[in-house]
Amino acid sequence: MPAASLRFVVSPIFIPLNALTATCAVSPVNSNSSTVKVWAALAVQHAAVLYRRAEDLAMLMSHLRADCLQALPHSTILMLHTPEIWAGDFHCQVHWGPEDIAAECWLEAANALQLPVAELAMDFEVHSSLEGHWLANYRACPQSLVKAYVAQLNALDLQPDAITCSSQMNELGQAWGLQPRVMAEAFRLPCSDELASHYFNLFKEDTPC
Repeated sequence: MPAASLRFVVSPIFIPLNALTATCAVSPVNSNSSTVKVWAALAVQHAAVLYRRAEDLAMLMSHLRADCLQALPHSTILMLHTPEIWAGDFHCQVHWGPEDIAAECWLEAANALQLPVAELAMDFEVHSSLEGHWLANYRACPQSLVKAYVAQLNALDLQPDAITCSSQMNELGQAWGLQPRVMAEAFRLPCSDELASHYFNLFKEDTPC
């Protein structure tokens, strides 16, 4: 199969610490335990989809590449989740132009994260609300966080084409021709009473890569 057909989505996920240490994972919705970062990655190659989760990014990608029988993906996307990324929205003034909206997004994000604008990574979209007003949706995080993750991926010979967030999961799945449940399952938290070992198993849709 041509290498150009292989695409990855890679994402850090924060799960309850006892999901790794206990026999059964506790539902993250009701858990007050501390969290630990694990990694999830989804690979798409033609009609085949598979994904893995692991505590270590290097091990995760090594296994996923072996599963796909490919050296390098054609496309890699980094997806961030809360609490690492901040999402907000606000109503735009009628007289605002594109530059005004962008400036307000930067200021809103800087205020929310308590960081100087120069230290932010930010993106935004403008939509029409049900009331007919323009609504700006923005997502932001520290630039240092993005640089650290990109460096980790680069060390594994991965070059991210884009950085997105979990709120854009459905849009990404549609662009790749995936059912919504596939993306949601690949990057979900542990379910209540799920065996920790099962959470880290390899999962496949259709045939292997």
